[in-house]
Amino acid sequence: MKSIERKFDGSPTIFNGILEDGDKLFNTIVGFGTIIIDNEFLNDMETICEKLGKTDNLIYTLTNINIAVHGYFYSKESTNKLPRKIFYDKNKVVDEDGVDIGTKLSSLKGQNVALCSEKSLATYVIYKKLLEKGKVTRIPSLVLSQLKVEGYGNDEPHAFILLNKDCNDPTKHLLFDPENPTTVKETKSGQEERVVGLYSVNDEEYDNLVNGRSCSPTSLYEIIGSYEEISPKRTYGKIEMDKLK
Repeated sequence: MKSIERKFDGSPTIFNGILEDGDKLFNTIVGFGTIIIDNEFLNDMETICEKLGKTDNLIYTLTNINIAVHGYFYSKESTNKLPRKIFYDKNKVVDEDGVDIGTKLSSLKGQNVALCSEKSLATYVIYKKLLEKGKVTRIPSLVLSQLKVEGYGNDEPHAFILLNKDCNDPTKHLLFDPENPTTVKETKSGQEERVVGLYSVNDEEYDNLVNGRSCSPTSLYEIIGSYEEISPKRTYGKIEMDKLK
């Protein structure tokens, strides 16, 4: 069994292997929460993957993954009224010695409590399965680190996805944030649109992210032209060094 552990100082934990039944993600939320990846969840992600067709449009693919992941964890029919922390505690798995070993990810299905860690885990598993089936080409990595949003106080623990491709253009490294859509404005018409949070990360920014520093990447929609991101600026990675400037 594999364990993915969050580093409390914000230094990145980067995982790009295969997730299997019984694997765990520790420190999902500071102070509580251990996710157990279970077969029911993995089978559900396989079902979602099978419904996603092959396309050369990455934005379209990620949008459909985002919609599917949100639909998996959120439901209008849910009767759950428990906060996230309490829900984790109420649904924890206890071994034969009475030790809390975590909460199965499938327990969160349709319960309206999933946030960045659960959504990023699900996105990673689906994308990895698409890669295995030859439906996408970029290599995904699950990242546990930090996020700071301009105008919204201190940095917070955060999970997101890096998508890498062997090329030399500005989209060599992409950062996908399943938890946080962004708002862009079409430069000619001024029309605003809410889209998936997808960013171009240059080589320097990528090195910063993976080596325990931070970056404020540019929205991919600006790179491809005709759009301007109007959401508050987001800074990903270990934030501490920025505070010393």
